Amino acid sequence: MTTSEFPSPRAAGPAVTTRSGRPDHQDAPALHLLGPLGPDDLDEVLEDLDEAREGPDGPGASGAPGDRAARPRLEPAGPGRHLLHLPGAGPRVRGALADRVTARAARLPAAGTPATGLQRVLLAGHDLSPGPGHHGGQLAFDWHGPLDPAVFTAAWRAVFAAETVLRSCFDDGPHPRVLVLDTVEPDITVHHVPDGARPPAHAPARGVDPRRPGPLRITVLRHRAGARILLTFHQALLDAHGVRLLLRSFARAYRAGGRLPGGERRPDLRDYADWLAARHPDDGLPVASRAFADAGGTGRHRLWLTPGGTRALRTAAGRWGCTEATLVQVVWALLLHHDAGADGPAPVRFAAAVPGRTVALDGACDLPGAPCTVLPVTVPVDPRQTLAALAATLRDIAVDHFVRAGTPPGRALDDTLVSFETPLREHTVTARELAAAGVRVTLPDSLGADTVHPATLSAHHDEAGRLVLTLSHRAAPSGAAAVLARAVLLLRALSGPRPPATVAGALALLPAPGGGGVLRPARPEPLPEACPVLLRPGVRPGADPLSGPDPRSGAGAGDPPASAAPAVALLAAPGVDRSYYVRVARAYRGPERLVLLPARHPVPDGGLRVLGALSGDAGTACALAHRAAGPAPAVVVAAPATGAADFAAALAAAAAGTRAGPSY
Repeated sequence: MTTSEFPSPRAAGPAVTTRSGRPDHQDAPALHLLGPLGPDDLDEVLEDLDEAREGPDGPGASGAPGDRAARPRLEPAGPGRHLLHLPGAGPRVRGALADRVTARAARLPAAGTPATGLQRVLLAGHDLSPGPGHHGGQLAFDWHGPLDPAVFTAAWRAVFAAETVLRSCFDDGPHPRVLVLDTVEPDITVHHVPDGARPPAHAPARGVDPRRPGPLRITVLRHRAGARILLTFHQALLDAHGVRLLLRSFARAYRAGGRLPGGERRPDLRDYADWLAARHPDDGLPVASRAFADAGGTGRHRLWLTPGGTRALRTAAGRWGCTEATLVQVVWALLLHHDAGADGPAPVRFAAAVPGRTVALDGACDLPGAPCTVLPVTVPVDPRQTLAALAATLRDIAVDHFVRAGTPPGRALDDTLVSFETPLREHTVTARELAAAGVRVTLPDSLGADTVHPATLSAHHDEAGRLVLTLSHRAAPSGAAAVLARAVLLLRALSGPRPPATVAGALALLPAPGGGGVLRPARPEPLPEACPVLLRPGVRPGADPLSGPDPRSGAGAGDPPASAAPAVALLAAPGVDRSYYVRVARAYRGPERLVLLPARHPVPDGGLRVLGALSGDAGTACALAHRAAGPAPAVVVAAPATGAADFAAALAAAAAGTRAGPSY
C-alpha cells in the first residue's frame, strides 16, 4: 500500500502579451498570443481587431491619421505562439482586443462546479498559510482484530469509485471551481510500530493539498494488537461527519471483501452546489482582506466531563426544553459577555456550525461532502434574565439556522465558532459491519481542526459516553486553558442539583475577566487596499520596497529589504482573492520582485518590466503602461480561468523578453 502522486489539474486558457509601441520606444505595437491558434481562431482574432478599431476609441486612439488604413500582420513565434503586429494601434485598441481574445475562453463550457463562499474562504486561508496540517481535520480510531491489507486497499478503492468527493480537487484559477476526476488512487500509508512502543495519536504533519485530487488521507499504524487508523482530511471538501459517513461505506466494502454494490452516489457534491446556488446566491465573500495570521502557530486544549456529569447535563437540557448543544452555546455566550467586561445588558456574537445536510434535497442527509456552513449568532445577554430564557432564545436561533442551512457565511467567519458533533449513529453501523468481519473498532475520535476562526469550541461524545470539549485557537493566545476550564465549570453548574437561576448568578461563579486572549483575540488590521503590496522580493537585496511586505505572503518584518531588480506588477481584479496573486508570486521563477497594484493605481516610475492583468482589465492595464515613465512595460493579459502557475509562466516569459531586448 503506497501513496500515489497525482498531477494538479490546471485550467488552461489563452494569454496575451502586448507591447507599447510608443514613439519613444523602438517596438511596434504587437500582441503576443500564447496558446494554440487555428485558422478559425485567426479569423476571430482579425474580426475582433476590426471591431476594436471601429469602436469609439479605435480611430483616434494612437493619434496617428493613418491608423484605419494600417493592416495587421500575424507571424509564428514558436510552438503555440503567434505575434500579431498592430501598426498604429493605441493602448485602448490593444486592450480591447486583448480582452476579446482572452474572454473567448470564458464563453466555452466551464469544467467543474463553482466553489461555495465557505470553500473560497478555506482555500484562501490555505493559500495564505500553506503550512503542514493547516485547515485540515483528523479522526482517529483503534482497529482490534485481523487486518487484510489487500481487502483494506480494495475497500477504500471501492469507496473512492463511488464517492465523487474523494476524486475531487480545486483548480488553480482566480475563481476556484471543484473538479472531479474519473479515477483516483487512495492515499494509504502504512507505518509499523515497534513492539512495546505506543502508536502516536496524530499522523505525521503532512498537509492535505486541496488542489490535488483526493482530500482524504489514510494512515495505518500497525502494531502487534491491531492498528490505529488516522483519517486526515481538508475542510474545504470534507468535514468530520462526512468522513464518518465514508467510514461507514468502507466498513460495508471491507465486509464484502473489497466490493461496494451500486455506482456513484447521487446526489453528490455537484448536485448540492447546484441546489445551493439556485436558492442562496453567493454573496461574493470578500476574503481578500481577511487576516489569516499564524504568528505563534495554533493551539489546542481538551477537557472531559465525567459520564455522570454528561448524563446530568443531558437531563438539565431536557428540563429546559433544549439540547446539550444549546447549553454549550449558553456557556459560550456567558463567557463572551464575561470576558468583554460588560456590567449590564450587552449583545454577544459568535458563529455556530450548521450541518447543511438538513436542506430540502433528497439524499442530502447522507452526503459525505462538506455542505456544512457557519452562521452568525447574535443574542442579548442581560444579567437580570433567567438562564432558561437565554437557552430558549439560543434554541430558537438554532431552529432558524436549520431552515437557513446552506446560506453563505458572511461576517460569521470573523467570530469565534461553536460546533457540536453527534457521531454515534454512523459508528453503530460501522461497528456492526466490521464486527461481522471479525474486527472491533473504537468510536472515531475527532482530534480537532485548524480553522479560519480565531477560536473554535467543539464538543462531541466519546465511546465512554463523556462529553469532550476541544478549544482550538489561532496565534496561540494566552489564557486558552483557563477559558476552557471556565466553560467546564459553567456546564457543571448548569447541570448540578442547584443550578443558578439567572445570568447574574452564573456570571458570579466566574473569576474576574482576564486579559482577553481567546475571546478577545488581537486581529491584525487588514492591509490598506489603496496601497501597493509587495508579494515577492527580488533576488538581490538593495533598494527600498514599493510598500511593506504582505504578512500573509511569507515575508515578515525582519526580512531583508526588497530587491533593487526591476518589478513585475499585477493589477488587482475585482472579486479575485489576494491569495490567487500570492500563488502567482509563489510560482514565479524570474529574478524580478512582484507587486500587487490596486485597480487604476499609477504604475511606479522606472524599473517596471511587466504589468499583468486578468481579462476585462486589459484596457486599463494598457493605458497605465502607456503612461508609465521610462521604457514602457509589456502587458500580459490572462484568460479568466488561467491557473496561477500558467499566469506566472506567461509573466516570466514576457519579463525574459524585456531582459533580452525589445523584440520577441
